[in-house]
Amino acid sequence: MDNMKKILVIGSANADMVISSPKMPEIGETITGSGFTVNAGGKGFNQAVALSKLGGNVTFIGAVGNDANSEILAAAAKEYNVTYDVIRLETAPTGVAVVTVVNGDNFIVLDPGANGALTPALIDEKEDLLSQADIVVVQLEIPVETVLHLCKKAKQYGSYVVLNPAPYTKLPAEIFSLIDLIIPNEHEAEGLCGFPVDTKQACIKAIDRIKAKGIKNVIITLGKKGCAFSNGKQVVFRQAEESIAVDTTSAGDTFIGAFCVKLSEGKTYQEAIDFASKAAAITVSREGAAKSIPYAHEIQ
Repeated sequence: MDNMKKILVIGSANADMVISSPKMPEIGETITGSGFTVNAGGKGFNQAVALSKLGGNVTFIGAVGNDANSEILAAAAKEYNVTYDVIRLETAPTGVAVVTVVNGDNFIVLDPGANGALTPALIDEKEDLLSQADIVVVQLEIPVETVLHLCKKAKQYGSYVVLNPAPYTKLPAEIFSLIDLIIPNEHEAEGLCGFPVDTKQACIKAIDRIKAKGIKNVIITLGKKGCAFSNGKQVVFRQAEESIAVDTTSAGDTFIGAFCVKLSEGKTYQEAIDFASKAAAITVSREGAAKSIPYAHEIQ
């Protein structure tokens, strides 16, 4: 594969309103937090930023409102060199995530806004971009019927389809055979399999169960425990890189972006996972979403 394979990310774009707090408030309690910021976010947008910062040739498609929050996203896309091809809706606001960070963990309340109005018909307006994409990356912060429609289209054009099933929601059985690679975390893997994925044995069983649905390749990300993936013959575990977690917001999105960059360069799964693990370790050591994602030169 040459270095300029075209990667298309279709998914959510949000304004993230983030505040740090010493603890979560009880019902009716007001506590003082600190460090309030409004950042560009959303799983789809974060994955597009990760792809761009880490050296990928990426275009992002999503839906936003006609409001001030959409300008935050447009400015971030420009800053991070993401080709930004969004659909502006008059009927819904830009999605918003209200994020409280407590000791490095996130508590998130999400209003999907325009993300929830990204219909199959709107996707069809971007047919030219879909037809040119070598790799298509999608998540579940947009409607499931849109994700299914997208996967069907992408397969029609011979694209390599990567699904990050987050946040987990039940998927139609027909979607699985359309996906080349699925990258859940342990909670999403539990949703897909119906049992806790909390030990190495459970990981192996989960990967077998997911592959039995019709998906060829599976990577389960396990946070600070690293990840597990199927290399065709067996399940391989890779330890996470050492790092001190400050903010885990974009760890998964960074991992997916980094992995897909290396995939687009023709690297093996093992090489791509090594690169993705290093990228995610840098991300969790920094505050913020998109801004915490490293550039390729920082990993080398």
